[in-house]
Amino acid sequence: MRTLLVFAVCFVVAQALTDEQKDKLKKHRSECLSETKVDQQLVDKLKSGDFKTENEPLKKYSLCMLMKSELMTKDGKFKKDVALAKVPNEADKPTVEKLIDTCLANKGNNPHQTAWNYVKCYHEKDPKHAIFL
Repeated sequence: MRTLLVFAVCFVVAQALTDEQKDKLKKHRSECLSETKVDQQLVDKLKSGDFKTENEPLKKYSLCMLMKSELMTKDGKFKKDVALAKVPNEADKPTVEKLIDTCLANKGNNPHQTAWNYVKCYHEKDPKHAIFL
């Protein structure tokens, strides 16, 4: 089983996470739920791929999770080098990079919209490996 950490939140591409990674995600999730005041039920729906609800708190939550995972800046700039450095299998990097580039092509008009577009796209393109939240 390989672990491919591209979105440590919300967007970890993985088949398995270590206990330490699970603990970090849980901590980030709790902090972002508190900071953004998002409805936890809506966040829980994202886990199953339900991105039908699109509101500002969810978008801000997406940005928060990406920032806490050190994959995006508060200005909405994705840190592709950081994401690719977390890919354990060198042979997977080109595929992951292509997916990242595809999902970053749809920039938003603000950082949280860009984060939302990215996480939604990633889930649509690779739901099997997209673990959000």
